[in-house]
Amino acid sequence: MPETVQVQCGFCQKRFRLRVDQLNREVRCPHCKTVVKITQKTETAEAAIEAMRDVMAGDHPLTTTRPGARARVGIRSKNVAIVWLVLIGVGFIGVLIGLFVVFGRGGGELMPTVGGDLTGHHFQRDKVVGSTPGEAASPGAAAAPAPVPQRELVQVKVERLLRGYKDETVTYAVGHVRNNTDDLIRSMKVVVGLYDEDEKLLGDAVGILINIPPKYTVPLVAEWTHEQGVRSTRWALAGWETEPTGVPRELPRLEASDPWPKRDPNSVAPEGEVSVSVTNHGAVPVRDMDMIVILLDTKGRIVGAAKSAVTKEIKPEASEEVSIRWTHCAGTLVSSAEVWVQPQY
Repeated sequence: MPETVQVQCGFCQKRFRLRVDQLNREVRCPHCKTVVKITQKTETAEAAIEAMRDVMAGDHPLTTTRPGARARVGIRSKNVAIVWLVLIGVGFIGVLIGLFVVFGRGGGELMPTVGGDLTGHHFQRDKVVGSTPGEAASPGAAAAPAPVPQRELVQVKVERLLRGYKDETVTYAVGHVRNNTDDLIRSMKVVVGLYDEDEKLLGDAVGILINIPPKYTVPLVAEWTHEQGVRSTRWALAGWETEPTGVPRELPRLEASDPWPKRDPNSVAPEGEVSVSVTNHGAVPVRDMDMIVILLDTKGRIVGAAKSAVTKEIKPEASEEVSIRWTHCAGTLVSSAEVWVQPQY
């Protein structure tokens, strides 16, 4: 009877008997039906170490080897190497992005150039941009070089264009102005360039604000007067300047409080009235005033504006109620109002 030995399948780990002359040949496991190759076990520790070294080197006689197993080991090793290379690359890119975010911005807010985007984003500058004060920069024109401050002294934000006012011959550029300084801005001129769909400059909307307190935000309604039928679709902030010519340096400071839009919440009438209490903090009486109003809906969105002259005498350190009418905005939309009152110059 041929001599047999007990062996173990390297795939299913089950034992079976094999003739000695079948060692080092490919045989089929009687249990899992896998074709395996059975070799004699290593007898000494030194031979076992050498066998392990062969395995690590990738050129090894496995104790139990399935055909193609060595190729799969090589493929698996290659896949692991590729994964590590990808992870290292992603980590390196992340480090570069982090360095750019920390050091590339110079510690201040990056500001878009004037004329670069005319879709309605606001532009911030710490001085007037243009060849002369109040001159609008044309689309595509290079902005005058200006240092980027750590914190903008004044922030000007234009948020909406409102058309059709005063027999459709006036367009309002509506937004806000923030005084971030610790000083009173006595007078400030804001110029907003208005463009058509082809980015052609149609005209400038101009707003004058007087006596802006420190750390205070005031509503901006810059006005552009034009012919009937002219329509602007885009805007860009051309610039602003303090102490513009034609505005007296010393004017009484007026404080507006408790704005009240008088309207029927169930009415769709396109007009209403806004009242506000005005206090004169100057040393002389004030009789002629300009009242600037932004109308807001329940979510705080701008839905209308009004700008008009008011005549009513207010003595020093006295308060009076003044009001103006608004149009082009249904009463059901108006929920609140932002009001700024200043002396005429």
